[in-house]
Amino acid sequence: MKVLVTGGSGIVGRFIIQNLLEKGFEVHALCRNPEKASLKFKADIENLKWIKGDILDVFSLEEALKEVDFVIHAAGLVSFDPKDRDLLMKINWEGTANVVNACLNHSGIKKLVHISSVSCLSPSKPMPSEIDERQGFNPDRTSSDYAVSKYAAEMEVCRGVEEGLSAVMVNPSIVLAQGNEGESSAALVTYAMKPRFFQPPGWLNYVDSRDLAEIVVRLLQEGPSEGNRMVVSAGYITYPDFFSKIANKVGIRPPLFITGPILTRLAWRFARLISVITGKKPLLTKFTAASSSKKFIYKGIALENALGKFQFRSIEESLTWIIEENG
Repeated sequence: MKVLVTGGSGIVGRFIIQNLLEKGFEVHALCRNPEKASLKFKADIENLKWIKGDILDVFSLEEALKEVDFVIHAAGLVSFDPKDRDLLMKINWEGTANVVNACLNHSGIKKLVHISSVSCLSPSKPMPSEIDERQGFNPDRTSSDYAVSKYAAEMEVCRGVEEGLSAVMVNPSIVLAQGNEGESSAALVTYAMKPRFFQPPGWLNYVDSRDLAEIVVRLLQEGPSEGNRMVVSAGYITYPDFFSKIANKVGIRPPLFITGPILTRLAWRFARLISVITGKKPLLTKFTAASSSKKFIYKGIALENALGKFQFRSIEESLTWIIEENG
C-alpha cells in the first residue's frame, strides 16, 4: 500500500515515515526541497520516494495523490509569534483545505489522517482539571493564532468527511523528539539544557514522537474514520520537574525561581524586545507564557476506546534519547 506523507521532514513526519517503512508501506513524501529533506535520513531508503511539491500548490498536490492509497497530513507551521498570524492561517488552514479537496478529487484515497493539536481543545470556564476529545474550542485572549489556525484546519477535515472523505484527526500534546533547536517543540528541550534562572509554574503534557508515529500508523490501518478526534498524550509533568530532570541529565543546576504572573508578563515582553533586536523568533511569547502557566491534563479517551490501552514511553526514556542525540 502506498501512503503520501506531507511534512515528511518535520519532527513528526520523519518518524511517521520510519514507522511506515518498518511496516512495509511504500512512502511518497511531499516536500519543497527533496534533496535537503533526504539528508534527515541516514541513507537512501528503499520504498521511500521524495516528491517535490507544496500543500499550497494545488497542482503538485493533485499530482502527488494520483498513485497513493492513504494520506497522512503532517505538514504545518508551529509558531506562537504574533507576526506569523497570516502565515499560520495560510499554511495550516488553507493548506489543509487543499489537502482535503485533493483527497476528495481522488476516489482511490481510502483514508486521511490529519495531525492536529491539543491546542484545539481549549478549556472552558471554569477550567477543568482534565480535558479529553469532548472538549470544544473556547478561544479567549490567551488563545494563540496557532490554535485558531489548527482549529480552522480541523473544520476543513470535518467538511471533507461530510462530503464523503474517510478521515481521523490526531491531537498530540507537546511532542518530544530529536531535532534541531529551531524545530518547534524540540526547542524546548534544547532550551532547558542550558542554565536558566526562571521556570514556569504550569504542567507540561507530552508524547514521544516515536509513540505518536506508531499511533498514527495504527489509526491509518484501523479505528474510526468519521472525522473523529484522538487526543494523544503520554502524561504530564510539572515544568519545575521537567527542568530538573534535564538539568540532572546534563550536569547543570536547575532553574532557581518559579515565575509568578507579574514576572511572567515581564519575561515575555522582554523576550519580544530581544527578538526585535536580534531578529530571532522568541521562544517565550504572550501565548507560550500563558500556556506554560496552566495546570490541566489531556486524556485520550477516544484513542483508548479505538485502539485499546497503549504503552507509552516514559518521560525519562524520551529525555535520555533526545539529550544523547543533542549531545
